Amino acid sequence: MTKVLITTDTELSPALHERGLDPRENFEIMVMGRGADATVGIAYQMERLSAHGLRGVFFVEALSAQVLGLDMLKRVVDPILARGHEVQLHVHTEWLQWIEKDPVAGRRGENIFEFPESHQRILLEMGADALERAGAPRPIAFRAGNYGADNATLRALKSVGLRFDTSYNQPYIGDVCRIEVAEPLLEPALVEGLTEIPITFFEDYPGHTRPLQLCAVSTAELAWCVADARAANRPTVVIVSHSFELLNARRTRANKLLVRRFDALCATLQETTTFADLDASVEPTARRAAIPKSNPARTAVRMVEQAVGTLLYDRA
Repeated sequence: MTKVLITTDTELSPALHERGLDPRENFEIMVMGRGADATVGIAYQMERLSAHGLRGVFFVEALSAQVLGLDMLKRVVDPILARGHEVQLHVHTEWLQWIEKDPVAGRRGENIFEFPESHQRILLEMGADALERAGAPRPIAFRAGNYGADNATLRALKSVGLRFDTSYNQPYIGDVCRIEVAEPLLEPALVEGLTEIPITFFEDYPGHTRPLQLCAVSTAELAWCVADARAANRPTVVIVSHSFELLNARRTRANKLLVRRFDALCATLQETTTFADLDASVEPTARRAAIPKSNPARTAVRMVEQAVGTLLYDRA
């Protein structure tokens, strides 16, 4: 049976912090999704998930706690746990420039793969420890900020006790995602001794793949991709979103097209799972799987839909 994970990268913005925005404002915009006309961040998203009996996985960025304080991290973690959803580990290394006690001897980078494995291990342990001190269970799964992991990241994750990674994003392979495998991953696989749960992707036109990310695909593509995975008996489908994803690109108001898309997704799914549930049920596979191919009609509809959304909510 195909297990569906709705995963939400949940984070404050290093860019807004650099511009001097108060951390509470950063939190309200980036985590709570507060716009001028609606608030559509994690509280709204959890309400819609819960209304349909679904559980979400929230990958909570944890290095920022070294800069903004543990209380700010608790403000993110507490409501997720209170609503019965899952907290897992997310790390953006951009926060290092403001950490007073430098843990990596001045090394800097926008992606965790830019650090040696020993430093990656330090950063991952710092993040996992911060989540625990904020009241979350010890994380068992990880997603790198920007999907910027490599094979050393997976070895480091295993060494600090995590069991899953879900940074593998095929459309980003060779760019920010540096995880090297023999074949494109569509199903869970054992990589560097760790279970890699790939972000679901498909071919939307010849030679081009697209991740199953809420803002990047249409409602029809979401429904088709889940149905295709079930028909092919793939173990997992991983859908990606962000705490701020239902806002427009300028983070000033809700993108109502994306809000409707998220609501439709929740209404379509009968069940979702978490990494704690997967821990006892998923087994890495070694089989090669054909990349699912969408059709021109779905691709065209999405392109029109995205253009309308940009016109109505991003440029207006």
